[in-house]
Amino acid sequence: MKAEDKQFAEKALQQLLIGSQLDGIKFGAGPGGTFLYFLHYTEKEPDKLWVNIEINKFTVLPAAIKHSGKALPMIEELTEEQAIKQVAGLRREEVTDVQLGDESPHLFIVFKSQKALFINGYDEQYECWQAGDGEGYTGDEWLVVAVPGNGIATWAPDTFG
Repeated sequence: MKAEDKQFAEKALQQLLIGSQLDGIKFGAGPGGTFLYFLHYTEKEPDKLWVNIEINKFTVLPAAIKHSGKALPMIEELTEEQAIKQVAGLRREEVTDVQLGDESPHLFIVFKSQKALFINGYDEQYECWQAGDGEGYTGDEWLVVAVPGNGIATWAPDTFG
């Protein structure tokens, strides 16, 4: 992942998600995915956001682990039931920060409780996750994608930068 791509993607994700609340879960588009909804309950636009986790490798960790120097845990792919249990404890929590991993586009969504939703960002063949705005699987104006092989791609409005 190129440093400038990481920086731009992180800035876009922060613009989108900080201040929003985890508002819902939809059973993923495929058998191994999880679709999360986030909403801004203020006048902030865009107000409807989502994160589509294509490969259910995620967990909830203490937010400080990102900067602790400790190795991130190896995460096994979750069943649908396990995924729901991981996310349920974060419902309606406000997002206070969003960060990407240093080498891979692992996604850290930090909540007011100082818990972080850690989503794996590395796979050689598949997109691990996508985040965007609007109602569905394509961003209306915003789209950030963890692409295969440690890449990150970002689409944002021309006015963002």
